[in-house]
Amino acid sequence: MSQVRNVLICSAGMGTRLGMSMPKCLAPVEGRPLIHWQLEQLDDIENVVVVAGYQAAKVMATVMQRRPDAVFVINHDYETTSTLDSMILGAAYFREEFIYLDGDLLVSGSTMEKMIEAPSPSVGIRRTYSDQPVCVHMGNNGQSGMVTGFTRDVMDYEWTGIAKLSPDHVRMSAGEVFIYQALEHYLPLHAVEIDCAEIDTQADYDEAKEWVKKRLKKEEKAGLLKAA
Repeated sequence: MSQVRNVLICSAGMGTRLGMSMPKCLAPVEGRPLIHWQLEQLDDIENVVVVAGYQAAKVMATVMQRRPDAVFVINHDYETTSTLDSMILGAAYFREEFIYLDGDLLVSGSTMEKMIEAPSPSVGIRRTYSDQPVCVHMGNNGQSGMVTGFTRDVMDYEWTGIAKLSPDHVRMSAGEVFIYQALEHYLPLHAVEIDCAEIDTQADYDEAKEWVKKRLKKEEKAGLLKAA
């Protein structure tokens, strides 16, 4: 089993599509902020770096309730920069591989285990479900289980906001805004099919709350649910 010591969570954005006047990582899900559900999966990870921007003080205070040893990086230009900019700021603190996690993504415990065990670089994928997906080309030239390209055309699978990378994989070239554009330099990438719920819109939020309820019941039955 691969041992990963580092996780980077990017939570600098304003969450405007959700319309709750708060960063999406703070949205309440089953009585807890979304980012607490993320941190629950990371108890065994040594180093957690969180990139904050919009309402940074609230994000930091909320994270410290669950993870007092977290390191914070502030993206002061969150209104005019992208998640890729935030990733670059946060990844500068690492000298070895790390798990990258969007601040609006809920993942199952089994998903986190799969990403930790995956080779680097790897990206998490799932059957296409979002309204503005970044989809992936899979398995060209017999490369089973590999992402061979990204596209805005609707395909069977989309990239989600989780990956296993090294600092060398994080760079920005002229004209690049999105994380997938930076990852295109390293194709093909290992694909890890995951179980997740992403929150962009109110409809996503409603679905994510139901997703958590189902996972709670499943993990309770299996004795895997950790204390808050």
